[in-house]
Amino acid sequence: MYFFYILKKYFKNFLIIFVAVSFLYAVVSMLFSISKMPSSSNLIVLYLFYVFIYASLLLYPLSLVFAFLLTINQMIKFNELVSFYSLGFSPKKIFKPFLLSAFFITFLMIGLQSTKLAYTNEYAQAIKDAKKLTTENIFLKYDNKIIFIKKLNPVLKTAENVTVIHMKNHNAAKIFFAKSAEFKDNVWITNNANILILGKKRWIQEKSKLIFLKNFKPKIISNLQKLRDISFYDAYITLKYFKNIDLNTILSIVFFKIFTPLSIIALMYYIFMTSPIHVRISNTVLFMVKSVSLSVLVWGGMLILFKFAKQGVLPFWSLSFIFIILIIFDFYISRRNNGFS
Repeated sequence: MYFFYILKKYFKNFLIIFVAVSFLYAVVSMLFSISKMPSSSNLIVLYLFYVFIYASLLLYPLSLVFAFLLTINQMIKFNELVSFYSLGFSPKKIFKPFLLSAFFITFLMIGLQSTKLAYTNEYAQAIKDAKKLTTENIFLKYDNKIIFIKKLNPVLKTAENVTVIHMKNHNAAKIFFAKSAEFKDNVWITNNANILILGKKRWIQEKSKLIFLKNFKPKIISNLQKLRDISFYDAYITLKYFKNIDLNTILSIVFFKIFTPLSIIALMYYIFMTSPIHVRISNTVLFMVKSVSLSVLVWGGMLILFKFAKQGVLPFWSLSFIFIILIIFDFYISRRNNGFS
């Protein structure tokens, strides 16, 4: 019974803060870009929607810890926390609903970031800047092939003027040309192709449907040109198949999305173990100010490390530093309080 009582309070506070913070971010973003907004009201609404989703995926770790602080403050203020301890509840039992809820929300958000929702900021920027979502002059190495694409539309999943050089023993063995191609069923398909087989010195005109470049997803190709963000699934495909990519940049994005919520959850435990249990024996206002400041500091620290790692100044694994430090503090505070029992 106590589990669902705490769970209900925490989840309610999380929803309120989550929606409020994300909506505020979207409104402020639109106000700062009001001069660049399109005249179409439909595009403005779509822009707000995309920014709201982007803010939700970016700021949900802060919502987790702010909702936790609000719930703890309410439990201290109304003598609920001290009552639980008086009834013999251990810190483990009281913290368990917060921990499971935070992990559930984190896994849900990670799942959402494995879909196209991971690119909502890119869609919003395209609306604001009135840019098309096409990418031009793409040059990549993929699965022992060198590919050049003159123009790519990741939304329509089409490409124009595609050149594919098949490599064998570090030498070009075959060159493939296509004026246009379309991505369907996880493969590229073209109806008009020219193939030059080197060594035999002859052209082969392929007039029938030709299937090529399996798993060469157009969204991954387009995103690799600027690499602002990437979904977990596309990151996996990219690391598996592409050869000339910036490994540190992609893993920095992945580590930021994983270790930021993990660091916040580790911080929640530290705050819980150091929180007062009664309003009369401690300064709860000072405790809340310190906790909010520490939460913003941790989240901001992760963001700064991410910016440095993404630019190549720091290695991607540096994004785990804050999490490791917090785990050490958690272990120390747990030992000092006779364990997490």
